[in-house]
Amino acid sequence: MQSLKRFLNAIFPFAITLILWRLSVPVLNPCGVLAIVPIFYYSFIRPRSEFLPMAILGCFLIDYNFGSMLFWTVMFCAAFAANYLQTAFRGAVLKHHGIYSFMGFTGACLLILGLWSFSTTFAFGSLLQMIWLFVLTTAGYLVWVKTGSSR
Repeated sequence: MQSLKRFLNAIFPFAITLILWRLSVPVLNPCGVLAIVPIFYYSFIRPRSEFLPMAILGCFLIDYNFGSMLFWTVMFCAAFAANYLQTAFRGAVLKHHGIYSFMGFTGACLLILGLWSFSTTFAFGSLLQMIWLFVLTTAGYLVWVKTGSSR
């Protein structure tokens, strides 16, 4: 029983990332964007060294669903490098279970995507969709942290 629990604990972040990416629903999880929650959590808040290749793969998969060429992957790698470049900011990243750093990361990414989409189509729907994605991912992150299932 103990070995099964240890196995499930080891495989959980990998499996939940793939499940959240695969379960993309147009309104509740568009393009599998909720997969960014475990990617961010297990890369920045509770880092697991063996999870980094899965985080990069997960960002590739989100890029695939979004139809963007390496956008999420490059943004994740830049944030990952900046996070570990200077350890003086590590406390700010971890404050309140990392909700502010997560909101900053996803907010910046979605703002870039929304402005790019608006500048190419001149449709306000793209901006509203990015606002919805920001609210959705932030709510998903809060649920992730508050339920304690990520521990």
